[in-house]
Amino acid sequence: MFRRASVVAAVVLALAAGGCGSGGRAPGREPAEGAAFPAPGTAGPLPEAADGGDTGACADGACEVLVTSTADITANGMDVHVTVRDDYVAFRTAGTLMQLGGGAGGRARFGDGLTATVVAHDEDDAVLRFTTS
Repeated sequence: MFRRASVVAAVVLALAAGGCGSGGRAPGREPAEGAAFPAPGTAGPLPEAADGGDTGACADGACEVLVTSTADITANGMDVHVTVRDDYVAFRTAGTLMQLGGGAGGRARFGDGLTATVVAHDEDDAVLRFTTS
């Protein structure tokens, strides 16, 4: 009897430690409040943008701005509408639509050497750097 209880206890501990193959959570269950599981798509606060939310700083084609949800930016003479969602950043110009998957490092290139780089991105915000070459 004692040996059987030990085996059952070992199996329960192994399953609890291993998470049953679902990242430590049972299917369909959310982690308890305060649990050590990070929320999806969050990796800490965004870095501060050099020009804050001042999209007017982009007029010469060189800026680093924070975009919250949407913004209309004129950079180096090009009008760019930016939309930020939890899993992508989209750039729309008069004849182009580019959508970059979530995360940092994506680049969108426009016309006469204008480039937009995603410096950082979370659910509704992105820090974008515009440069010309």
